[in-house]
Amino acid sequence: MISEFEYNSLIFSSEFSFEPVIGQVYHLYKRKEGNSFLSLIAPEQCNFKHIGSFYLNVDQTWEKLNE
Repeated sequence: MISEFEYNSLIFSSEFSFEPVIGQVYHLYKRKEGNSFLSLIAPEQCNFKHIGSFYLNVDQTWEKLNE
């Protein structure tokens, strides 16, 4: 439960330039500068440090997917 809260806080404080759609999977990355961002680009197609992949639930909470 605590890690779920921490991941949700991290995602909501991350940069993203789109409106996340409920029911979709997004990927959270960290830049060299330390700031995080949410992306549609899969980890195998990106060179940034992958923090995790997340699913946006109907209640607007993020669920970390097991990889």
